[in-house]
Amino acid sequence: MNPRDRIGPFTSGQATLALIAVTLILRMIGGAVVGWGTGEAYYLASARQFHLSYFDQPPVSLWTIWATLQLTGSDNLLVIRLPFILMFAVSTWLVFDIVRRIHSPLGGFYAALIVNACVLFSLSIGSWTQPDAPMVLFWLATIRVLIEIFFGKGAQRPFLYWGVAGVFLGLTFLSKYHAVFLVAGTGLFILANSTQRRWLAHRAPWLALMIAPAIFSPVLIWNAQNDWVSFGFQGGRALAESGLRWDGLIRMIWGQLLYMVPWLALPALYVGVKALAAGPRGQFPSGAEPGVAALFCYIGWPIVIFFTVVALWSDTQFHFHWQAPGYLMLFMLMGAWAANRDGWAIRAWLFGSAIATFVILSLLISHAATGWARAVFPGDWEDPTALQLPWTELGEALDERGAFGQGELFIAGTNWIDCGYIDTQISGRLPLACFGSDPRNLEFNFDKSAHLGWNAYIVAQTPNADRVPNAYSENFDSIEHLGGISIARNGVIELGNIQVYYAQGYRGE
Repeated sequence: MNPRDRIGPFTSGQATLALIAVTLILRMIGGAVVGWGTGEAYYLASARQFHLSYFDQPPVSLWTIWATLQLTGSDNLLVIRLPFILMFAVSTWLVFDIVRRIHSPLGGFYAALIVNACVLFSLSIGSWTQPDAPMVLFWLATIRVLIEIFFGKGAQRPFLYWGVAGVFLGLTFLSKYHAVFLVAGTGLFILANSTQRRWLAHRAPWLALMIAPAIFSPVLIWNAQNDWVSFGFQGGRALAESGLRWDGLIRMIWGQLLYMVPWLALPALYVGVKALAAGPRGQFPSGAEPGVAALFCYIGWPIVIFFTVVALWSDTQFHFHWQAPGYLMLFMLMGAWAANRDGWAIRAWLFGSAIATFVILSLLISHAATGWARAVFPGDWEDPTALQLPWTELGEALDERGAFGQGELFIAGTNWIDCGYIDTQISGRLPLACFGSDPRNLEFNFDKSAHLGWNAYIVAQTPNADRVPNAYSENFDSIEHLGGISIARNGVIELGNIQVYYAQGYRGE
């Protein structure tokens, strides 16, 4: 073994396993102490009922939550998050294995370290119940098979390997619509690389393109039954609005760099430019499989560019994670690039990045759990970690009123964000309705006609106590304001103006 493929006393493979074990434990601790985020709470609420697909996303992540609920009977934080944490542990190994195959074991370890040192991958994708965790897992599995087809022994058994690639591609599509970039990038690579164009006339790749849609078919069936709302919703985010949004473009640029960590993202973009310049059959970095850099770039760069540029004409809000699969491809190339330059400076940079991320996340997670920063930095400042607080006070208030022992009663929120937090407190014990103009998938979980005549507790986060009676007076015989609730952390009120109402005689729309 090359002595450069060792990390101290460990081989690169052993070091990667140690990295996986340590980060797995850390994520389990974080997953147990930090409450549901906005998206997580909403996905949990949506997944309480099984559907072929869902309004926002394809179904794999929500099927995972639903299956966990069915198997364990628990919606405990760590119980629901654990499958996603385990998915990312497997993804870390796949990153190592892919780069080990195309370059070296040391490059594989560095790539795995880089991905875990990235705040977005380590926290959101690696720890929370997001669609990105299964998407990254199946994305990497697809890449691993493609590497064997293009650069290994997969060409000797084309139908088997392309068939497996089709299965993993279908599962990637079933996780997130980003999978379209896998198809486009791979197709571009086959067209651009003269040694791979023979696949255009071979039946095996077309077999993969038949298998993937078959696996993806639940999404197509559900959308066909529901006016293609998911495709319309996601596609509508990229539609042009009036005028160019230069502020949105700038926000998207700095936002993605912040999420990916600037001292990792900027070098990755540099490596990506160098790799792209090497050409369809070029070798980059030295020692890598010729042409592999082009494959990674043709898949990765369009994702980074498209989801950055689209912010120029569409309101992408704060979705800085959309570029993540593109950076993942560049991070793997950067791991190989770093292995060629291995030395004290490279190790200080990469291990220092991992330590910095650990410190940053430790501070954020410990504050989210305890609120310690309020004492260190006093003042009236908006705390973004308040979005991770459980609405425990709401659950207690409903319990005190005997809500969970009443028949023909449901709970209602007025938008998908509030409804997610409300759901964490009722835990499926009562039907949940999501009123308002933006209920998203929760609209499909509540049959309005089946609850006519029922009473309801309505919960809305608003400073105007009259808003709910004014908005929904025609939907009920009567609506009574019961008072407001505040959400506190260690005695400090973080969220207020959560209004609770008792409504009688639901009339429907």
